[in-house]
Amino acid sequence: MIRFEVAAGLDIVRLVMTEPSVWRGITDDTCPPAESFRPLALPSIQYVLAFDDEELLGLWMLAWQNGVTIDIHTCLLPSGRGPRGLEAAKRLAEWIWENTRCQRITTSVPAYNRLALRFAERAGMTRFGVNEKSFLKHGKLHDQILLGLSRPEGR
Repeated sequence: MIRFEVAAGLDIVRLVMTEPSVWRGITDDTCPPAESFRPLALPSIQYVLAFDDEELLGLWMLAWQNGVTIDIHTCLLPSGRGPRGLEAAKRLAEWIWENTRCQRITTSVPAYNRLALRFAERAGMTRFGVNEKSFLKHGKLHDQILLGLSRPEGR
C-alpha cells in the first residue's frame, strides 16, 4: 500500500537524491559532485518520502513557488520505477490536495527526457509551455517542457 511521509531529516533525502541513477537524472552540468551535495533545508521546501508498505520508493521535493503553487521534482529509486512509481505519483497529487493549500502543481522536464515526460503526463500533468534553452547537460543547452496539474473543482 502506497503511503507518504514528510522527511524528518535530510540524511534520507541525501541518500535518495545521490543514488547514482537518480543523481544522473536530476542534475545538470552545473551541479556539484554527489559527494558534495547537501539538500536544501528551507521553510519553502518539503521532501515527501513515498513507501510501498515499508519499502522506500523514493521522494518528491515540493518547492513552494508562492502561496498556492508547488513545483515538484521526482526522485524515484530503481525499485520505485514502473507501475508502483506511477501509482505513487498519482496518489501524491491527492495527498497534496488533502494536506496543503496548493492549487497548482508544476514541474519542468528536459525535452530530451522522453521517459520522464511520459511519466509526468501519465500521472495527470499536462504541458503548458516550454522554457527554451534552460537546462545544460553534457555541454548542450536543452529546452524544458513545463507541465502542470490544477486542484480539481470542489477539492
